[in-house]
Amino acid sequence: MTREVDTAVILAAGMGTRLSERFSDLPKGFVRIGRETLIQRSTRLLRQRGIARIVIVAGFMAHAYRDLASREPDLEVVENEQFSSTGSMASLARALDVVDSPFLLLESDLFYEPRALAAVLACEAPDVLLASGPTGAGDEVWVEAVGGRLKGLSKLRAELGAVSGELVGIHKISPPLAELMRGLYRSFVSERGHGRMAYETEALATAARSRPVEVCVVPDLLWGELDDEHHYRRLCREIWPAWEKRQAEATE
Repeated sequence: MTREVDTAVILAAGMGTRLSERFSDLPKGFVRIGRETLIQRSTRLLRQRGIARIVIVAGFMAHAYRDLASREPDLEVVENEQFSSTGSMASLARALDVVDSPFLLLESDLFYEPRALAAVLACEAPDVLLASGPTGAGDEVWVEAVGGRLKGLSKLRAELGAVSGELVGIHKISPPLAELMRGLYRSFVSERGHGRMAYETEALATAARSRPVEVCVVPDLLWGELDDEHHYRRLCREIWPAWEKRQAEATE
């Protein structure tokens, strides 16, 4: 049996430069899709799954997340002060300064169905990566799994063998895997002199070579990320309406 997960880490330090013309005055997590902002939706769904502690790693416009946390006692904000010159693994490393238990790891710019969390939490393995079927959204990260375990991650399909799915950006991370990834980050900084390391395609993919990470594939998962204008239109015009329709059909 794996330890019960009651903590989540949300990476929210990015500057969102590809959306700066439309949303220059707020972080991506505060973009509204449907009736909620992305961060409101994510924290609500996490609470519904029994997550009692949510740690947000802020950077760009961190005050927005601090203001949110001041009104919601289960939210905790830590900051990646070097957000403009480091990568997502630097933000995760900041969270690991205050989190030493198993946790869910999410990105702040995701819209996803509740069953995304249910699928990850239902896996018995201590370390889990969630993948979907192909979305056609653009800027995909592809997942290669062998025997149900992570072998590789890449934005270039040609770099992988058989592709098992598309990376969603939701994971379950055990303390041993977290420490392995933090160690890889420290070595990366020492060798290269900067902290521009991606938590998934670099740290997690490398860590999976020595510690098994189970790949949980939900082929028809409805989800999307918010990286650019195309993603925003897709979320508003396709993903949100499809979710509304799916909910309506479920209640008939």
